Amino acid sequence: MSPIRPQLDPEEIKIENPLEKKIETFKNIIQDCNISFLIGSGLSVPFMGTLGGIETWLTGLEENKEISNELKQYIKASLYKSYFDVAMKDNIDILDFIFGEDSCWSLSSKSSELKQTYKAYKDFLRIINQVLYERRSNTVNKQVNLFTTNIDVFFEKVIEDLDLQFNDGFNGVFRKQFHLSNFKKSFYQKSLHYDNIAEIPVFNLLKIHGSVTWRLENTNIEFAGLDVLKKVIKVAGTSDLIDIVSLSTKKWDDTKTDLTIEEIIEEATKKAPIPSTAEFIEAYEKLQVVNPTKDKFRDTTFNKTYYEMLRLYANELEKENSVLFVMGFSMADEHIRDITFRAIKSNPTLKVFICSYTEQAKDIKQNLQNDRIDLKDFHNVELLNPTDKFDLQKMNELLFNPLLESILLRKNFEK
Repeated sequence: MSPIRPQLDPEEIKIENPLEKKIETFKNIIQDCNISFLIGSGLSVPFMGTLGGIETWLTGLEENKEISNELKQYIKASLYKSYFDVAMKDNIDILDFIFGEDSCWSLSSKSSELKQTYKAYKDFLRIINQVLYERRSNTVNKQVNLFTTNIDVFFEKVIEDLDLQFNDGFNGVFRKQFHLSNFKKSFYQKSLHYDNIAEIPVFNLLKIHGSVTWRLENTNIEFAGLDVLKKVIKVAGTSDLIDIVSLSTKKWDDTKTDLTIEEIIEEATKKAPIPSTAEFIEAYEKLQVVNPTKDKFRDTTFNKTYYEMLRLYANELEKENSVLFVMGFSMADEHIRDITFRAIKSNPTLKVFICSYTEQAKDIKQNLQNDRIDLKDFHNVELLNPTDKFDLQKMNELLFNPLLESILLRKNFEK
């Protein structure tokens, strides 16, 4: 018979933090540096999804010279529709979501995933906002840059729900227009009685790949809410397109292999006559987002905006004493990867932490290997892979919350 073990109070059980020894280092860096985050689609998991093979399928489709243009357009529309369903449509549920500490309200079929993802974003922004408030140096401002390739509205929704200050590039009331000069604005609060002035923390939200809330009017990007998205949803509901997601899932379940463009073409040829896609394509192409293709741009306005935001990203990394946290991003985008490592090589005062969802970090290492990059060769880059499933919730738990607690502990001690 095994000995009876004493029952411990759950509050007395302390789970060891694999990043605990690094917290002091993080604190010293983040207190005195220009702070930036590079954020990818992994941060919006599990609520938002990705269509992993979309770029490969679209590239293979464009290279195929044997099928008719009519069939090619039908397959392209089907791919875009499936990408829309996975990565965009559910933004309606994000905007309608009501989150309370004791209760939540959502009509989404994925309400538990939405609650989990929303809470992770909320905790992250709360913590970073408090970290900015507690910055001990007056030589650095109370701003943080959020460079993200995500086109969803999680950041805007949560920042607004928390009543935090942010710059998203838009200015105006009835016609909100986007311009890069609207970033990097500072906010100050003056007390009512003594005219004391204090800087307020600000988030600069730069959506490098566009957003489902953008639309193009003439040559200007304007804020459209979710009007464009709703139009695509309406049109998509009446279109007779192939469900690529179901095809891909069935192929993987049956054979544990990925769906090929040849199999998609074979499925499409079963349609006779080929359904019209003109209305869906017209609605979809009004979305101002970067599509997962080699040819990412449909117009020069979006092209220019994309590269101007990349230039801002490069400028931030070239500043002295800067820190970059890469989160939910596998370094697959060759433009961003190139800019990031060019800055790493040229700016010895830049510190970069790349967070990996898995301990093995195979996707990150493989994408870096495409440029023959070995992280061991860079003294100012560190891979953070303390545990499997190192998602935003885990980052808050193991990294950002202990960081804030350490800052507050030192502040109380100095008092």
